[in-house]
Amino acid sequence: MEALGINLSVLITQLVSFTVLFLILRKLLFGPISSMLQSRSEKIKESLEAAEKVKNEADESAEKLEKEINSARQEGQKLVQEAREAAENFRQQEIEKAELESQDIISKANKAIEKERDLAIQSVRKEFSSLVISAASKVVDKSIDEKDHKDLIDKTLKEEINN
Repeated sequence: MEALGINLSVLITQLVSFTVLFLILRKLLFGPISSMLQSRSEKIKESLEAAEKVKNEADESAEKLEKEINSARQEGQKLVQEAREAAENFRQQEIEKAELESQDIISKANKAIEKERDLAIQSVRKEFSSLVISAASKVVDKSIDEKDHKDLIDKTLKEEINN
């Protein structure tokens, strides 16, 4: 081996030194580094699990919020529809009320017109009867033919109109 340039005693010394150094490093460095890496790995795993949990909760919250928004939208649309129906009902009631009032006014007006007409007819009858009486009293005073009779009625009517 010496022909190759390898000294056996140096090789053994280096192997023993390497083994001792390896055992010391393993005991002092690899153990704590390994436990630190294990701890770090567990923390990362816990963080990932927590992030996943938060993500799931956020998704659930988003779904719940979306459902509440849809529910609120539907409720709003329902309220708008109910308001429209109430307005339409109110409008119909007001139209019916107005129609009833107009019919009532028309009925009262017709009754008033009829009453006025009846009063006018009674007034005309009274006037006509006084005219007839007046004409009859004049006829009794004098005997007349048909032409005189017509002239007498016209004259009496003119007198009554002028009074």
